Amino acid sequence: MEKVDELKEALCDVRKAHRLIYSYQARMLDLVRFISSKLDFGGRLQGGTKYYSNDIWKPKKDAYLSMPDGMWAWDFLYSYVFEYYLGEMELDNGSNISVSIIQYSDTGFFEKTGNARRDIDSFATEEESGSKLLFIIEMVPKKKNWVWDIEDIVNNKGFASISHTKTVLQKKGCVQGLYSFPIERFIDEKSTLEALQEFVDFCKENNIAKLEII
Repeated sequence: MEKVDELKEALCDVRKAHRLIYSYQARMLDLVRFISSKLDFGGRLQGGTKYYSNDIWKPKKDAYLSMPDGMWAWDFLYSYVFEYYLGEMELDNGSNISVSIIQYSDTGFFEKTGNARRDIDSFATEEESGSKLLFIIEMVPKKKNWVWDIEDIVNNKGFASISHTKTVLQKKGCVQGLYSFPIERFIDEKSTLEALQEFVDFCKENNIAKLEII
């Protein structure tokens, strides 16, 4: 009976965790839509991409979800590392920008080198890790092609770590700006607008784009 009681208690924690993740993710969706509206992307999300592990997909319409041998438990957790793509915008000078926001719900894997993605015991502890948003903006001059190597950026432990602050990259005539915020910076509308102003100022100071908060 002792083992049964332990399992019942653990399963209660699982139910609490699922409800907590729902509330957290609902707040994240509201936040990124608000950011999209304030950066003049219309308050919409053009799409998203799951990182860290594979999508769960249907091989054809009306089929069951694919459940191959060897699939990871991480495949079920879309919010662990997720990209919200805000979209593209043409600037007055003829150049174009794209903006994505990467949600890292837990940076534990990225805080250490040489660890395995499924070996959670090798991650930094929950206290040593963080939850963050990484803003990615790319400016493409007129008649240039996009670089937009988002997956390489997302999986880079230097950029994904909670210790990262800001980076400017020059690639094939394009400019990429990376700016990290702990999610706790976005506690309410006032603090969110203050964080967005930091990002806008960063873009202006580095000649990436003259953005305005609307």
